[in-house]
Amino acid sequence: MKTLAPLLALAACAGSSSPPPAASSGPPASLVATSAAAGDVQVATVNGRPVWGSCVTAQATGGKSREDALRECVDFELMAQAAEARGLATDREVVQATHTALVSQLVAYDYEAKYTKPSDFGAIYDQLVAKNLARADHDEYRASAYVRIDVPKGATPAQDEAAHALMAEVAAATADERGLMPQHLNDIAEKVVGIRAKVNFAAVGPYLARGLDPSYSQALFALPEIGRTAGPVRTAWGWDVILWSDVVPATHPTPEQLAEKMLPDVKRSYFTYWVNTIASRLGVKITIVDKNLPALESI
Repeated sequence: MKTLAPLLALAACAGSSSPPPAASSGPPASLVATSAAAGDVQVATVNGRPVWGSCVTAQATGGKSREDALRECVDFELMAQAAEARGLATDREVVQATHTALVSQLVAYDYEAKYTKPSDFGAIYDQLVAKNLARADHDEYRASAYVRIDVPKGATPAQDEAAHALMAEVAAATADERGLMPQHLNDIAEKVVGIRAKVNFAAVGPYLARGLDPSYSQALFALPEIGRTAGPVRTAWGWDVILWSDVVPATHPTPEQLAEKMLPDVKRSYFTYWVNTIASRLGVKITIVDKNLPALESI
């Protein structure tokens, strides 16, 4: 007996035909197999229903003979009719699968195939790109870490100089180091300063130069490579030794490169708007049955 597994692949045959013309109303999807294209030919019938050459072509892969492929298509149609005769066409799972397939086809033909370039989205494309442009077109971001001895407001010149002198020792201890990681910087600073002062340490995520304290930013963006330090640097909070720890390179794409990068996100964001236009065009009224919503609490 032939295995049924190859026959399951025939389900894909139904999705190869062109979509029918739009209509305001009509019957449910037909259970009779349809041709894939204008040149498709009928190669058999099963109880008067057609078996198409496109089905045989789709099945005739991997060295399978034309006769075997035809037999599988005939068998598939035979079993489809047997299932229909048993009333399985109205089975809940079959109805749900048909429902899902119809939605998939609508999205494929009316959305995926028709919204492929910026102009297809109209003014909304420009709005969505402008909203997210900073992620796609930006100057260099640098991540960093620092060790610091705080100098509070109102501190005496002597206190400021004492903090400066300690961080100068840390800067000297790290000046010739390469490939430092943030924790390495902290370990060196604590070892050098010891109990003489409290050393504050923090890792700082990627920032543009203009997003940081000016003196901190100038020192960080003057460093020649990741893993090196600058300092001592007088910042708004005290004396720092600063480590360049990571980078997000600058990127300034052309309009074409920007479209290629942004289109997937634009398409996802636009989808909700597109669905709402369907409801508006069809005059569909959507009502939420609030009294039944508590039944969903267990989900």
